[in-house]
Amino acid sequence: MNDRRPWRVWVLAWLGVWFGFVAVAHGDLESGDSALTMHAARVLWQRGDSGLLRADQGGELLGERRAAELIPELETLGKVGRNGRVYVWFPVGHVWLLAPFAALGERLEAAFPAVERRWREVAAPGADAEHLQYSVTYMFGHPVLTQGVIALLVPSLFGATSVLLLFLLARTLGAGPRDAFLGTFAIALGTQLFAFGRETLSDGPGLCCLLAVLLVTVRAHLGRAATGVLVAGGAAAGAAVLLRYQNALAVAVCAAVIAVACRRTARWRPLLAFVAGGLPFLVLLLAVDYARFGDPFDTGYPKVADWYTEPMWLGLVKLFFAAGRGVMWLSPLLWLAMPLAVRRARVPVLRPVAWLLFALPFLAFAAAKGWQGGECWGARYVTPGVVVLLALVLPQARPWRDWPRLWTGLLVVGVFVNLTALVAPVRGQVQLASQAARAEAAHAGRVLADPGDEVSWRPRFSPLHSNWSYAVRSCVGGFEDANGQPRHGSEHTIEPLFGIVAAEPSQGQAPLRWEDRCGRHLWWRFWADLLAVPGWLLLAPVLLLCVLCGGYGWRRLAAEPAVEPPAEPGSAG
Repeated sequence: MNDRRPWRVWVLAWLGVWFGFVAVAHGDLESGDSALTMHAARVLWQRGDSGLLRADQGGELLGERRAAELIPELETLGKVGRNGRVYVWFPVGHVWLLAPFAALGERLEAAFPAVERRWREVAAPGADAEHLQYSVTYMFGHPVLTQGVIALLVPSLFGATSVLLLFLLARTLGAGPRDAFLGTFAIALGTQLFAFGRETLSDGPGLCCLLAVLLVTVRAHLGRAATGVLVAGGAAAGAAVLLRYQNALAVAVCAAVIAVACRRTARWRPLLAFVAGGLPFLVLLLAVDYARFGDPFDTGYPKVADWYTEPMWLGLVKLFFAAGRGVMWLSPLLWLAMPLAVRRARVPVLRPVAWLLFALPFLAFAAAKGWQGGECWGARYVTPGVVVLLALVLPQARPWRDWPRLWTGLLVVGVFVNLTALVAPVRGQVQLASQAARAEAAHAGRVLADPGDEVSWRPRFSPLHSNWSYAVRSCVGGFEDANGQPRHGSEHTIEPLFGIVAAEPSQGQAPLRWEDRCGRHLWWRFWADLLAVPGWLLLAPVLLLCVLCGGYGWRRLAAEPAVEPPAEPGSAG
């Protein structure tokens, strides 16, 4: 870069993306998994142990106590530890990551107690302490400021960092500044990666760390990684695994690439530095597992045989082509990138590695009965594979040069898909789609115990169209009456979205959560309605800062001098 103070340019570029993700963030935790992880993080900060307690054990908040009661009863979402406390099965790294943000939320709760009182009035109007447990909105939505802090900051911080890492990776692979910019923002805005900048599950932070590992791996492969960089890459690998355990597969591949580079040069110090950076994280994970369950290899998740029960071929078809979750629809750039990845002339550097990192998460989750990933946009388990393939292919193939019309068309479709993800909440859409699927089955004389697979697979229930109907109903107040209460009845819910009449009243319920109605899944609408302030007053400064910081920073980054494309080590020239 020609700038005398390059760090300012990088900071402004990062801030521009961060403010962009903040503008579309959630107002609270958008999934039950995230809410449980938040409670674990909160008690970890307070008590030094992430174990949840029942009321008779001294559990403080209603959400914590109910979770501690329900998890052993349902035998899902967690496990009772050796000390009698309940530990959620979500990755320990995510619990540790959320702990300081939960602490910040607690400080705000203490400073502004009226906000929590206002939340109780909105979420459970007129309910006394005994009946609060019957309000789903309140029980899973409090403490409201703590949830708001996590929802606003954590996904956006890691989303912005992921975008910057994609740009750095493209430059390392030899892309010029404008090509690197175009490829980076195509991945960020035109694929299901965009959801990771908004969702509070551990997948987004895990992918961010994995991209850091990939950047270090590419530099090591090209002979450009210093010892300190390799140690940092190993630490990022350890963090990636603690945040998403299945990232261990990708980390193992990256370690193998570094080992091959070491063997080529007969210097093993780079591999040792990489391992040294990640080893403390492995020791920490094994120690925590042993302390909780008496087994260093017990993370609290169910056994493989209990979870992997579906035919692999069918799972692969669903992961690729399911109408509501398939990567070929939610990340349409794959239609062009996958054929390009076959041609060595187009993708000379680490082409086999790109394919392997792409394939591993698909093979790992094709047989899983929960392949769809729950309350999230797309099949989140395989998003890292999608992003890594595109991150390695696009900067080298540069399809916007040779196929500009096809590239533009696929990018426009991808951006439209991501806009579709914004206009309605995943949780609310899944609730209504599940009700419609049960109603359809009831009319056919069938009983549908778990509609998750069906609503993610069939076009009739796809959010690619029903999200827009959901948004229209939200805009006109179709889900709420004049008093702000949910307007139940299939004529207000599943009929406009799916054309299905409820077979019983429970199938015609409006979105149950207050924040899933009338656009409140977006933070500025959520807090505007909760605090009775204009929503534009909250959103406008964020958008302005996004344009100012991002416009200046990325314009300067895109003006950097081009670099020579790297040659594969050992190749001629």
